[in-house]
Amino acid sequence: MSGVGCRARRIAIAGIVLGAMAPLVTLAADEPPDAHAAGRAVYTRWCAPCHAVGVTHPGTNALTVKYAGVKSGVLLEWRDLPAPVVAGIVRTGIAVMPPFRKVEIGDAELDALARYLARNTPGS
Repeated sequence: MSGVGCRARRIAIAGIVLGAMAPLVTLAADEPPDAHAAGRAVYTRWCAPCHAVGVTHPGTNALTVKYAGVKSGVLLEWRDLPAPVVAGIVRTGIAVMPPFRKVEIGDAELDALARYLARNTPGS
């Protein structure tokens, strides 16, 4: 087969493949962006090591003991955690939780984290 025929066949195959993918691209474009992706990333990096689900995480364990069944020790389940409270605690620390400086969690990251943890709190 000549070079022109081979090229034409490749172009036709590429067109078929791209045409088949068009509905997938449309579906991805229709999905709403994850409003909490940035906050979730900050939580995963800085907070989850102490506050993830499970009593093997010291922050979760301490909160579980402190609230003794009145409310969950898992921060992600709280429904009374306003964003300004999150921001204040992260910056100043509380009990054995250390404060996080701006070089660790910048202001924009802190805002995203606070919105993420406050997402279940009415009025936040």
